[in-house]
Amino acid sequence: MGTELDSDSGANGTPGRRFAARLELLPQVQAYVAEALRAGGLAAQRVACAELILEELFRNSVLHGYAGVADGAVWLVADATGFSFEDAAAPFNPLRDTPPPAAPVAGLAIEAQPVGGVGLLLIRGLGRAVSYARVAGRNRIVVDLGL
Repeated sequence: MGTELDSDSGANGTPGRRFAARLELLPQVQAYVAEALRAGGLAAQRVACAELILEELFRNSVLHGYAGVADGAVWLVADATGFSFEDAAAPFNPLRDTPPPAAPVAGLAIEAQPVGGVGLLLIRGLGRAVSYARVAGRNRIVVDLGL
């Protein structure tokens, strides 16, 4: 499975792009969405936010959702104001299914601080609106970055 254009990539049949769930494809995933956002006139700062959100979503899908299994895929649909990200991993709603990250402990060295959950704050906080749904056996996260 490569990065070929997939005419039926979204769970709802919306054309987009399918990518193999392999970490080395992250730059291609980000470039695909960034190009659509820039073409729609989205400001560079908002495009950078999209790239951060995508990195978190993609890495979580590859490393946790698919546990590094080579035959996983993600599906992306991007337009001028945002994108949807889908995977076929086990149901997981990053907006609800995990506890918020622990607050940093004052005086504790960075390497000793609690790990995990901070990336979920990126997903929740950098988009203008973020939603989750389980559709046709896929996790779908829709990120609206707004104009």
